[in-house]
Amino acid sequence: MVISFLYGNDVPLETAYTFYIACSGLTGAAARFVIEPTKEWYTQWHLSKSRRHIAEYYNMNFKKVYWINGSLLNQQELVLPEVTSMEFGIDATTHPRTIRRRLEKLRTTEETKC
Repeated sequence: MVISFLYGNDVPLETAYTFYIACSGLTGAAARFVIEPTKEWYTQWHLSKSRRHIAEYYNMNFKKVYWINGSLLNQQELVLPEVTSMEFGIDATTHPRTIRRRLEKLRTTEETKC
């Protein structure tokens, strides 16, 4: 998330991993585990010319969350809230298993009466 934030806000590669290392407190060989992935992500994002929705980042200029898209696509595509399906019926309650067990118990009692 941090690296996509830095990339999306046009922070140069070396500045990005230097900043991340300084803020995380990593030293010595552990810093390599930041540098290599950061280089890889920057390279992949830069070379992905027509790929959509590579990563999300907070845009400091517009104060909103945007998608990192390939360079040939819209670079100011807002991340919109996902549409979620509404739950209803027994599954929307806090105790669906308990309700199902009780319904099954009632059903079996009714069958024995008949």
